[in-house]
Amino acid sequence: MKFSTLIFALTTAVSAPTVSAFGVTSSSSFAPKTTLQMSSDSLEHGSNPPTIITEDSDEAVPATPAFRYGSRSVSRDASSKLPLGIKLHGGEKLHSEGLTGKGVKVAVIDSGVAAGHPGFGDQVVKQTWLRRGGSLMQDDHGTHVAGTIHMMAPEAEIYDYRVFGPRGMDINEAINTSIDEAIEEGCDIINMSLGGPVPDWNMYRAIRKANRAGALVIVAAGNGGDDNILTNENSYPANFSQCVNIGAVAKKDNLPRAWFTNTNDKVDYCGIGVDVVSFRPDGTFQEMSGTSMATPHVCGFITALMTKGGAYSDIIKDDRSCRALLNDKFVIDVAAEGKDNATGLGFLTYLTKDEFEKDFLDLPDFE
Repeated sequence: MKFSTLIFALTTAVSAPTVSAFGVTSSSSFAPKTTLQMSSDSLEHGSNPPTIITEDSDEAVPATPAFRYGSRSVSRDASSKLPLGIKLHGGEKLHSEGLTGKGVKVAVIDSGVAAGHPGFGDQVVKQTWLRRGGSLMQDDHGTHVAGTIHMMAPEAEIYDYRVFGPRGMDINEAINTSIDEAIEEGCDIINMSLGGPVPDWNMYRAIRKANRAGALVIVAAGNGGDDNILTNENSYPANFSQCVNIGAVAKKDNLPRAWFTNTNDKVDYCGIGVDVVSFRPDGTFQEMSGTSMATPHVCGFITALMTKGGAYSDIIKDDRSCRALLNDKFVIDVAAEGKDNATGLGFLTYLTKDEFEKDFLDLPDFE
């Protein structure tokens, strides 16, 4: 393995044969509108260039499908109010109570983050790229994911691990290396909006190591759903028991499950994953849909709860204690009553059910 500080161009991110990132096409037509302008160098690399880890033996572009299928650009000023998805998970209330993620380290294992996006400020503190090549404007998935985490927990430190791109080490190996690096860096929580149908047992061991180190691992359930809750669609690493498995719901009354979300008995919770507004690498904003988008809402929510010195920082010590807290205080049951295969135990939010219904949407009543 060779370490280099050279800057490589980035290209459209692609998935490994068994691992991809979970974004789906927005159904809305659009005309892109630019609201902010920055140089491509500052947007892609921030003030410091990423550390590039290369494998000279793996220079070929993997023959795999693109991991992200579409998005919709939206006109939005960086100083405008928080997107609805952030509000539905209680972002405003969290911030008003000082739960902003301060002192918490978040690993984003994805397609790379445009650290220079003005929305991030200086919160992307380190970038380690294990795959390279191309443009972050095409590999915009990671920036969108990290943007949602940042808007949920604006004072958390983001550690960017790039594992998608046309060149570099094997993608599964890149993911496993990133998990190990995140543990070494002392990351408290890891977001992985990626996965595939075949389990990688080296990845299982890396996640188990993170779990034992006390790091929380939040993973997208997958976009292989067929809109039939009676069928099972499985994805890894989400289905490993050490991961918090997140399905997707829409911003509508009763928070209906997204048609594309995987359904199986390993799904733990759900988050907003349809028409999610977050950062675009050129400094603007865009909508994307997928369990990829639901997962950072939940990751950011938990990150905010973990704020050092906050009300819950001494309670969340590991995966077990985190789940116990979430189940006791922050789950609203949606879809079928009780745990179900689409939304797990329910929707995670800092809002009470009364606050949710008063200001936003109706929720189901179970007798």
